[in-house]
Amino acid sequence: MPVDPAQVFRTATDLLRRHGRLAVELAEEEVQSVARAGDLPALDLALLVLTEIERHQGRSSTPVT
Repeated sequence: MPVDPAQVFRTATDLLRRHGRLAVELAEEEVQSVARAGDLPALDLALLVLTEIERHQGRSSTPVT
């Protein structure tokens, strides 16, 4: 099932509004949690939310080579 971009934006914006700079850490923890659980649809959403938060903060955990 495709991920709704509006849902990604809302979730990322909500995390940023409520947690500020900690939002990226919380999103990273969520990625790790759903990855360990093997929930691939939730992992897709968590990674997209993390990417959106990083975009807002002007950083990325993915190295560019």
